[in-house]
Amino acid sequence: MLRAMPQLLELDRHPAALHDWIAARSPHRLGRYFETLLEYWLSHLMGGRLVAANLPVKAGDIVMGEYDFLWRDVSGALNHWEASVKCYLQVDAAAGLAGYVGTLTRDRLDLKFAHLRDKQLKLAATPAGEAALPHPGEPVSARALLKGWLFYPHGQTIIPAPEVSPQHLSGWWLRWGETAFNPQPGLRWKVLPRLEWLAPAMSRNEEGLQTETDFNAALEAHFVVNGAPLLVAGLTAAGNAWQEVTRGFVVAPSWNLRKA
Repeated sequence: MLRAMPQLLELDRHPAALHDWIAARSPHRLGRYFETLLEYWLSHLMGGRLVAANLPVKAGDIVMGEYDFLWRDVSGALNHWEASVKCYLQVDAAAGLAGYVGTLTRDRLDLKFAHLRDKQLKLAATPAGEAALPHPGEPVSARALLKGWLFYPHGQTIIPAPEVSPQHLSGWWLRWGETAFNPQPGLRWKVLPRLEWLAPAMSRNEEGLQTETDFNAALEAHFVVNGAPLLVAGLTAAGNAWQEVTRGFVVAPSWNLRKA
């Protein structure tokens, strides 16, 4: 990351090439959008060479899995990266990784972690996985990139699971109508579309942003007819723009925790 910082700063100043790359692939899902960004990173900023992306692994006609990315670093060594981006809400601080669930509560962080560790990262060690490599039998270095945000109960002390990085991105979550929510005065609010979940929100002006009163009214109207959780961001004025200072999931009063 530090080695690529000059390139990243230049890309920030002149993002047209990245915008064209994204537009050509037209990702509509958050996971695919993340993979599109990572593919650009590997193709343009790592100094190596992308060998394959989303390469299926088959045994006959049966699909056994998929290599998200195969790439060669500057030394020529082959790397296998599995990429995933997730948002999890902590519902039980004492349960470790099992205490984080997705907004569809059958999804749990411990299950995702185990799937990456025990299946996806071991793909090259299987006969079908080895056969799909550019040179079967070649050593492969496997790595998982599990990115995203973790959200903690609003107003409570944050107690991360021991396995979680101290530098992880975090926010809060609350159940609409059951938890006191007193936003910081002066903020403007926005419901974040899914493809804007990765990075902190920014806006050049107030267009599309809501005052606290309008924001609360919009949430009330949403949860009357729709149980879908919403990821929201609060932004504050910073110079000539607005920048995110807080984010969280607001879930329906009926949002319940089904065991996976």
